[in-house]
Amino acid sequence: MKILYYGSACEKEWFDKISKEKNLLPFNVAQYNFEMALLDGIAQIDNVDMKIYYLPQESYYPKGSLFKKVKKAMLNLKYSVSHMFVWNLPLAKELLMFFQGMYLTLVWALMNIGEKDKYILTPFNYPPLSLGVLIVSKLFNIKRVNIFTDLSNDILGTDRQNDMVWVKRKILPIYKNVVKKIDQSYDYYILFTKAMNDVVNPHNRPFIVMEGIYNNNLDLTYKSKEKALMYAGTLSYEYGIKNIINAFDKIEDKDLQLWLFGSGDMKKDIEELSVKNPRIKYFGFMPREDVFEYEKKASLLINIRNPNDRYTKYSFPSKTFEYMVSGTPFLTTKLEGIPDEYYNYLFTLNDFDIDVLKTKIEEIFSKDQQELDHFGEQARQFILLQKGSLNQARKIMNLITIKGEGK
Repeated sequence: MKILYYGSACEKEWFDKISKEKNLLPFNVAQYNFEMALLDGIAQIDNVDMKIYYLPQESYYPKGSLFKKVKKAMLNLKYSVSHMFVWNLPLAKELLMFFQGMYLTLVWALMNIGEKDKYILTPFNYPPLSLGVLIVSKLFNIKRVNIFTDLSNDILGTDRQNDMVWVKRKILPIYKNVVKKIDQSYDYYILFTKAMNDVVNPHNRPFIVMEGIYNNNLDLTYKSKEKALMYAGTLSYEYGIKNIINAFDKIEDKDLQLWLFGSGDMKKDIEELSVKNPRIKYFGFMPREDVFEYEKKASLLINIRNPNDRYTKYSFPSKTFEYMVSGTPFLTTKLEGIPDEYYNYLFTLNDFDIDVLKTKIEEIFSKDQQELDHFGEQARQFILLQKGSLNQARKIMNLITIKGEGK
């Protein structure tokens, strides 16, 4: 099988470098970790030959670099990655991605003209690139597979639209319509939630629901627990961080600490709160491996969303796998985007209310540590046995080779 792959996957040294220089947001890190886990799983499957192109995620000049040079590097022992050329000016960047997508796909198609079993795999829909790929794939009758970690049009939130140059804001309605058309044009769909299928797959083409992938590359050694409630990820009002802080403030236990990691629109407020309240510890944006060490030391991990928010139907929280595999109990609100099978291994809330959250946190901390350790270990084993990179990659390969119906 031949696969042409366009995505955010790149060598770790390069990603660590741009993470420090550009202060990437948590969703950039989550996307990178997912793709690396995906490629690690595919690399373990025999008879899969893959060509990988890395699309840099960078702001327009002068916030970002004006040019990005093309280079090639080893991604793992089996595959190498080629960096696409980027010119970071409005419209020029999009046009270059469109023509580059056409050219690179055309070259790959011609090189594999006699190969019947070939596919184009993408882990997101970047319309300028996707449109160029779509045109060539139709000419050569190449099947395309897309992984929807989020709904494409939902990514274009209000904050992002406000940051756009005026030209892009003017053409945004047309752009969103093109996004929708491309979303609905794929031959196979990998979806993070079942509800996505009604939006992106109106033609009922083959699909699977695969919430994500855990890459077995973290140190799972047990850490002695500290009396701490911990959140790591996007620090946003939208993601319920204020509710967590307000519920924590109501807990009278002076030994209990709240650990916060990440970045977002609440960063400045949290920095100020951590100065006023010594029980609140803000650690900023740290490498994944370092954050995981704290996740193992905390007594309870938390990630709550408002179940009434529309986006929770179409989103599987990216931190879920890492939280669960840490062995530390995890508290979350019940969300439509999280399948029922997970709730056997999670502490849950049906309500977003601050007082309900406070009571639930106190209830969990009143439990015996041995009971909590056992509960956390069960969650860890669930992820390791069922959601590892090889198992999840096989589901994708089975979908496109067996060509089964959606389920």
